Amino acid sequence: MTIKSSAASVAAFALALTLSAGAVHAQATTKPKTTVAMTFAKAGASWQSIVADRKALGDVIRAGKLSEAHELAFSIRDAAVTLPYKSGALSPAKKIALGKQVALVATIAESIDRYGDAGNASKTKAEYARLKKALSGIEALYPANALPASGEKPMSAADKALFLTPGGIYTKADIEANGNASAYRKYASVATSHDAQVKTGDLVCPISETKPNPQLTWVIGGKKYQFCCPPCIAEFVQKAKTNPDSIKSPEAYVKR
Repeated sequence: MTIKSSAASVAAFALALTLSAGAVHAQATTKPKTTVAMTFAKAGASWQSIVADRKALGDVIRAGKLSEAHELAFSIRDAAVTLPYKSGALSPAKKIALGKQVALVATIAESIDRYGDAGNASKTKAEYARLKKALSGIEALYPANALPASGEKPMSAADKALFLTPGGIYTKADIEANGNASAYRKYASVATSHDAQVKTGDLVCPISETKPNPQLTWVIGGKKYQFCCPPCIAEFVQKAKTNPDSIKSPEAYVKR
């Protein structure tokens, strides 16, 4: 081997080492995927509280326990007030609209307090209907899947097509094992989080690569997977139906 060819070999070997080191570094510093639910995680936490109190308020009013209505109405108001500060990713126009809706919720909460304490059932029910409409207006300002689902709405045609229709490795048996439901309705009451602090070797959500919640499971291809939130379940089901070869076994989704 000549000196020239030897030098070229050394240079090529050095380049290969550099590229390899770069690939290892890139793998080590890969950040978890940011989902829309993660972007609005703080707003989602407030919304989770609002959803629970909205249901409880409806139950109280239907039961005729009007004297208990004000506490729940004010709890909804107080949680709604935090939304503008937790929704920085919304467009300027939607932020303005959100502020107006939050102010409306506060006004309605005062009315529920007044009519509930007065024992006026018809007025309290009417204000509760206004409250639900105002909250629906808030929910509509966020991107799809940004906020936890209420579980009160009928399953949409899109959700039926996704969760209740077999495809790829997603089978009829899987659908039955998952309770013939959408992930949004099934786990409406489960608080979600997106914790990126995962130890090497621990399970991660197949979509976000954050710490999964053992309560948030979904059967796909006869195997049970753990996720961080319902939107990630939906994305994984879609992936299983349209690109089944990309789906790994549950134990393969671990922190590297």
